[in-house]
Amino acid sequence: MARLAPTQQTIKKLFALSGNNCSFPSCSEKIVDSNNHLIGEICHIEAAEPGGQRYNPTSTDDYRRSLENLILLCGNHHKITNDVNKFPVSELKRLKVAHEARNQYNNYKVSNEIVQQSISQYMKQENANSSSGSQINNQANTQNIDTQIGTQHNHFYGPDKGKKSKIEGVRKINKDFKDAIDQTKQPASPPGKWVIDFKSELSERIERTVEIVPTILLKFRKDNGRIKADVESHEIVNNITLDECDVEAQELLRSFLLKSDPEKTEVLKKQLMHKSQQQPAIVTCDGFLINGNRRKLCLEQLYKETNQDPRFENMRVVILPESVSELDIRKIENRYQLQDEGKSEYHGLNRALTIRSNELEGYSLEAQLRDDPKYTDKHGKDLEKIVNEFKKNYLHPLECVDRYLRTFGIEGHYNVISESAGDKEGRWQAFIDYSNVYYGTILNKAKLAEFKVKESEIGKIENAIFKVIRKRSLNSKELESSIGKVHDFVRKSPKYIKNAEARKFLLKISEEVPEDLPGEMKSTKDGKNFEDRDIDEQWGNLYKKGILGNLIQAHRIITNQEERDKPLELLEDALKKLRHENLKIENMDTSYYDKAMELTSQISAEADKIHEAIDHRRYNLKKLNKKK
Repeated sequence: MARLAPTQQTIKKLFALSGNNCSFPSCSEKIVDSNNHLIGEICHIEAAEPGGQRYNPTSTDDYRRSLENLILLCGNHHKITNDVNKFPVSELKRLKVAHEARNQYNNYKVSNEIVQQSISQYMKQENANSSSGSQINNQANTQNIDTQIGTQHNHFYGPDKGKKSKIEGVRKINKDFKDAIDQTKQPASPPGKWVIDFKSELSERIERTVEIVPTILLKFRKDNGRIKADVESHEIVNNITLDECDVEAQELLRSFLLKSDPEKTEVLKKQLMHKSQQQPAIVTCDGFLINGNRRKLCLEQLYKETNQDPRFENMRVVILPESVSELDIRKIENRYQLQDEGKSEYHGLNRALTIRSNELEGYSLEAQLRDDPKYTDKHGKDLEKIVNEFKKNYLHPLECVDRYLRTFGIEGHYNVISESAGDKEGRWQAFIDYSNVYYGTILNKAKLAEFKVKESEIGKIENAIFKVIRKRSLNSKELESSIGKVHDFVRKSPKYIKNAEARKFLLKISEEVPEDLPGEMKSTKDGKNFEDRDIDEQWGNLYKKGILGNLIQAHRIITNQEERDKPLELLEDALKKLRHENLKIENMDTSYYDKAMELTSQISAEADKIHEAIDHRRYNLKKLNKKK
């Protein structure tokens, strides 16, 4: 069957989510240049036709031309992703999701006329594929987007026309802040030198001077991984970009830090009170803290609580050179803050966001792990195993979170997932469990075929599970006593997907429960919008019956099925034990013979009873069927 062109809606959405940038991490290439020329390419994740990279013969033409299967890349990275070993379907999908999550608010637009012309030209395009890694295209040069959007297989031929990726440059410095630091800093009392984990300085034991700087001059960084979810959510909800140089922004960052891990903050305050500061913090030349944010928070609190005790007025710091780059800062933060050394650990969501943000800025997951002392000696397959574990525990659940937020029209509102470490109402665990279900069952075509799940049901199943997660609390003694919490249901959801009758009630949740509240319920009478969590609670209460009613019905079906299956499972387990490879009579101690004979007699007698009972019920069933 000939390939189908993407729909107008698909092309518009694909460009809107791209931000007009190549989807490959750290690539700054545009898809459409300033002269309205197309310099990027629409690529298939699973190839459109046989012979292309990642071609899936079991897929459909509608899926191949769908938004989910298309990704925008520059010519250079189109060529690079031809390597199917490094870039299998799962990896390209991860790049696509991460890129679209980052750019989804840019709302890049192409006109209807351009889209129509692009589709028309797409259908006329003739590609001759000679062999893997090559492409002969009858449109050799850059095309104007008004006449063509070039869509090819993942095959490439000819000179590499991609430009070099953007190189991380020196960060912008606030001169006023730097001057204030330079004018007030003083050499610290011994130890006056310190070795920090910056570039190769730790391994080469290169010392830097420790300075004393007034705490009031030091600033919180908004890119602090501990509060990443709060910062991103606040910026998206309020449609602003926080200026960390601004006094109000600093107070906001302070409030985020205060709630991020209050118990460990109190522990740190007590330590500082009794032992003072043991290690210097690391700061940029203009005073932004790379580590030591909580120390600043605690020292300022102690300064106020102790009637301005001078012991808490200053911080010991190592000041980085002006030439430090943003990538350098990310590496330092990773080395100090993500390492488990008794500090306040990033809770799951913030760590996932930080890992992904680092990757998008060119700091690969492998490099992040190698900077952690726990993994520095890991190489080859050992490192690959750990990388896959981190993807499973952080990046894959984060992809599910992004789809969840899009489902309910609250993209980027990460604070509805989890507000802080130890957030009892948090949903992060549910997404870890759902990610395992998604990759193990929903994306597993063999499983779906075994469960007889229709393609049209797949999206509805995810939608239903997302709605149960949003409900947050099952509010039912019957459900909570048997299922447990929401994440327990999510973990067991493959049972509901497998059972056709139970699955019907999951689909009803998707079909009967709206994704949003009526507009008048999302704000007060005077027009003030409710907080996200308040809206979630109202949504859960309004649609409680539709969610829990159907879930209870599905649960009863599963419970009844399990009760019916249990006797057979026990018999199968008993038979497995009797056939166990270690049950070797020749190895039995002779002193056990009498006891063993007694046990085998009991087993034989019980087996005869069970056999007779089953045979009797089977006979009665046959008689009943004959009467019918």
